[in-house]
Amino acid sequence: MHVYFLTCVLIFWVPGIALAFGLWRGRSRWERRAFWITGVLVAVMSFGMEYVYLWADIWNFSEADDPLLGITIFGAPLEEFAYWFGATPFLLSVYWLMQRFEKRRGAARVSARRVRRA
Repeated sequence: MHVYFLTCVLIFWVPGIALAFGLWRGRSRWERRAFWITGVLVAVMSFGMEYVYLWADIWNFSEADDPLLGITIFGAPLEEFAYWFGATPFLLSVYWLMQRFEKRRGAARVSARRVRRA
């Protein structure tokens, strides 16, 4: 079983897509644009860093520990890109979710202060 690939999909892609879809409508055009720009920048940087890490032998991939799909992109396994490209939208979506809770929490603080003053 391809545990690494399935883990990336289940931990990052599924919740990331669900969060982004659920939070997308409440965002301005500029926030949506920033989401895509940040996603592309992180994807490009992580794509390059993947090969730096492989070249520097910081990590390697062992079929004995976890079988890979066998699909490679310039020598790096597809699973590694599933991680990088899945984690970025997931983390950006979590950031949006945290902003939403912080706005609600801030609004509750303001209304509590108004009640105490009255």
